[in-house]
Amino acid sequence: MAGFTILTVTQITSYLKSYIDENKKLSGVYIKGEINNFKANFYSGHFYFSLKDESAEISCVMFKSYAERIRFMPKDGMSVIVRCDLSVYQKACSCQLYVYDIQPDGIGAKHLAFEQLKEKLEKEGLFDAQYKKSLPKYPERIGVITSENGAALHDIINVLTRRWPVAKIVLTPVSVQGENSPKQLIAALKKQDNEIKPDLIIIGRGGGSSEDLSAFNDEELARTIFTSKTPIISAVGHETDFSICDFVADLRAPTPSAAAELASPDINSLRQTIDGNLEWMKDYLSRKCDNYAVLLNKYTSVKPEHFTDKTIKKRSEKYDFLKKELVFGYKKHLAEKENLFLSQLTKLDSNNPAKILKKTVCRIELDNKNVTSTEKLHPGDEIDIYFSDGKVKSKVLEIEKGGISI
Repeated sequence: MAGFTILTVTQITSYLKSYIDENKKLSGVYIKGEINNFKANFYSGHFYFSLKDESAEISCVMFKSYAERIRFMPKDGMSVIVRCDLSVYQKACSCQLYVYDIQPDGIGAKHLAFEQLKEKLEKEGLFDAQYKKSLPKYPERIGVITSENGAALHDIINVLTRRWPVAKIVLTPVSVQGENSPKQLIAALKKQDNEIKPDLIIIGRGGGSSEDLSAFNDEELARTIFTSKTPIISAVGHETDFSICDFVADLRAPTPSAAAELASPDINSLRQTIDGNLEWMKDYLSRKCDNYAVLLNKYTSVKPEHFTDKTIKKRSEKYDFLKKELVFGYKKHLAEKENLFLSQLTKLDSNNPAKILKKTVCRIELDNKNVTSTEKLHPGDEIDIYFSDGKVKSKVLEIEKGGISI
């Protein structure tokens, strides 16, 4: 073989690999195709699959560091666009795509991840109606998990104060968006469920983009909601927004304000019901008394000679018995309803805004308008501070962030 250059297998495959790797047109390319023979290695975390079209097929590998970044799980038959480098796998001398990004063709990755998780949890039964817990009719403690600075909290407090002021609101503040939000939501939910133990929990936030609401699509959060012992109302975004949290919660509210409505009875309506029941009871007992009076007159109008001594004694004993039963029953029912009414009045009185104002609260006005946040004030502003016994004129010197948890 004199005069010929003899190469080893390693040399030729190395040459091919170097030639392809140095070709910039084959680096960072986007390739569209259909996933085939997809395998996720349990131990290494790498993805192995092939990409094909109607005429060809090529092997692909996606290493763990890149595979961990995608938000959905690839499946056979899925049409995707991959970003990759073309290289040669020397051991088999085969061309291979080294993938570092996968996107669904025609549908967003986050939307696909949402649909996949929804389908998975639905198959496991986390959305089944049989596991939904009933809400208490008259809650005394209502837990709230949301941002302490968001509009959602103010909406919830306003509605509960108006409808059911006897309930105590217990807030666990969290960040409702960002990478750390799911962990904070989970920790807050566990704290409410295991330590605070309210009668029910409202979890949610105001409206936003799908990215802003993504924290409420976390799988671990969904499973924490499912295992919670406390009934949970989910109120994420606006009426048209849906999250995984909505599906697994015991009740979904279209907005935070609606969640507060669903969580509380209307105290004015309850008061009217109690008053109506008392009036009905008085009317019922009055009619009973009238009926017995008519019956008594009937007996007293009969001449004594129409009765034997035995009959008169029997009627007299029955009359005495009915009279005692009537008086006892009237007093008992009236006492029960009076106790219930006084109990509700006591709760209302303990939460009387005027009394609370005397203890700890004042009202601040700027230009004759209520001030509810430091964001509405600036150094130098002249403000009026109202207490229960008078008014103080003051001037803002400095503003510091922070506040009082409810």
